[in-house]
Amino acid sequence: MFTLKENHNLALELTLHLALSILSLHLVFELLPTVLPLYKWLYLGAVIIVLLMDGNFLMKNHRNLLKVNRMVILYLGAFLILVLAIFYMTKIIVLTDTYGFEGMLKEHLKTAKYIFFFISFAQPILLPIPEAVTVPGASAVFGPATAAAISFLGTILGITAMFFVARYGGRKFISKLIKEEQLQKYDNYVSKNETLIMFLLFIVPILPDEIICVGAGIGQVSPKRFLLIASVSKLITATFLAYSVQLAAALPISGSQLLIGFLASILIFIGISYITKKALNKERGF
Repeated sequence: MFTLKENHNLALELTLHLALSILSLHLVFELLPTVLPLYKWLYLGAVIIVLLMDGNFLMKNHRNLLKVNRMVILYLGAFLILVLAIFYMTKIIVLTDTYGFEGMLKEHLKTAKYIFFFISFAQPILLPIPEAVTVPGASAVFGPATAAAISFLGTILGITAMFFVARYGGRKFISKLIKEEQLQKYDNYVSKNETLIMFLLFIVPILPDEIICVGAGIGQVSPKRFLLIASVSKLITATFLAYSVQLAAALPISGSQLLIGFLASILIFIGISYITKKALNKERGF
């Protein structure tokens, strides 16, 4: 006989298996329209086999083996997410090259906000499209406030995911995804003043965001401090880029001149902060 708690845990486990299976099948049949039906039916067959194994384990009271099936479902889901990412990133890059980013969003207006959110999430992970292209384009379609909000939320979630993948995956795992030379370049940049340099790197496009996330993840910086720095810097860049179209239209200067002016202001502010901090430490005898 099993206790009430054990039966409750079993019900939760089976519900989780069923929910993940239904969600993955929905994604396969709804979001991959050009994939050959054969592959979709193979995926369906794999999911059905796993669910049948659940029933078999349940009937034979092999409840511990349900955890093995959970891992199989999660691996199937991870594989599906990878396929979806490749499929839609390729589509986004092709459409962006054809129509421009703003044109692509207008072509898919009903789902444009979801597309922009996914792009913002993927940018600090693996999508080679800079914020200076995507955020102003989204601002022209949605308005600056909405574009800034979606960009900030998506980017922060992507940065958080990349940071924790690096933190728990370790340098050996990350070295398979990111070149060691780029990680060494990050280490050289932040070796003297990690907080200040990290803030600067998130704003000024010296290194890709994924390198900053990975470098911080495998380094000694705490998650709380890293996410605070990332949030402040990305709030600044998302807001500035979203309103840059309106600012450029209102001021008699080009967009590139406006961006250079913004970066110069940031550098001046950081320089003043650094000099002030150094002077105070000298007075205190540090």
